[in-house]
Amino acid sequence: MSGSGLAVQFPPMAETGDDRSVLESLGLNREEQALYEELVSRPPVRATELAGSSALAKLVDLDLVTLVSTDPPRYVVLPPDTALDVLARRRERELADARRRMVELTVRFHGSTARREPADLVEVLHGDQEIAQTMSRLLLGARNEVCGWDAPPYRDDPNQVNQLEIDQLKRGVSFRVIYDRRGSVDRPGRLAALIQGIADGEQARVGDVPMKLIVTDAPMAFVPFDVHATRHETALLVHDPVMVEGLAALFELYWRKAVPLATYDPQPPATDRPTAAERDLLALLMSGFTDNEMAVHLGWSERTVRKHIDGMRHRLNADTRFEAGYQAVLRGWLGHRG
Repeated sequence: MSGSGLAVQFPPMAETGDDRSVLESLGLNREEQALYEELVSRPPVRATELAGSSALAKLVDLDLVTLVSTDPPRYVVLPPDTALDVLARRRERELADARRRMVELTVRFHGSTARREPADLVEVLHGDQEIAQTMSRLLLGARNEVCGWDAPPYRDDPNQVNQLEIDQLKRGVSFRVIYDRRGSVDRPGRLAALIQGIADGEQARVGDVPMKLIVTDAPMAFVPFDVHATRHETALLVHDPVMVEGLAALFELYWRKAVPLATYDPQPPATDRPTAAERDLLALLMSGFTDNEMAVHLGWSERTVRKHIDGMRHRLNADTRFEAGYQAVLRGWLGHRG
């Protein structure tokens, strides 16, 4: 281009928290925004200076800039308060039309679902690969919430991080999970993975659950085909809204009975702080584990468990375990989430 070199002198765009500007929401990309902001701050620009600009064509199409037949012809920016208001109203109408269309499609979808044959409302999954792919699809399809029971058998290491869940948590999807007391939580090293999940935003509770279960607000649900199998070779993906609603209600019943998983304060040990071993013990104790269950989980003997608990009671000046737990909460040794 000739003239002022306008195309290479655009000022850098200011970035907001989500890396978008107000003008982007009105349908302008970065190049179009930069050109528009430059033209707003300049007198009318000769047409020859902007020849071949695709960004200019978009601004003209949106009635933000117009070509005036002067000598020579120049591009003039229309008053921003008027032009942008017209553009905003146009976008509002487009969004309103999109919402109406979405409602129409939703009604059509649920109508077609209601007319499906019973066999179409439950999808049968076969093999590890299909089950794994479907579970990923299930989590990605959640809009606001995922609820589940975590119980064996496991396809992978139950202590590994579920990156897909972490990604969804960052997008604002909430996760509520009940971990089976004996089959899920009572495994060496499992506690650290659960505490990390809570730190990432998961709401976790401990209880006795009969099987694996995932329910999302898509609405869809995942259940094993054989709850007594030592390995899930077959599973069911439920599409029927009525069945999903029933499974969601069942989850809520178990959720109310489950015990919030206690997590310790991450601050480093000090004079009046629990040791690392005591923090792990406190998390299990406050989650309702028996001495034997805590011993198995921590790799200790029951005698060692009782010894540590008695030591904590002495430090906390507590006569009973209940009072020790109460004093631990008051002193900020641990907190409850979920």
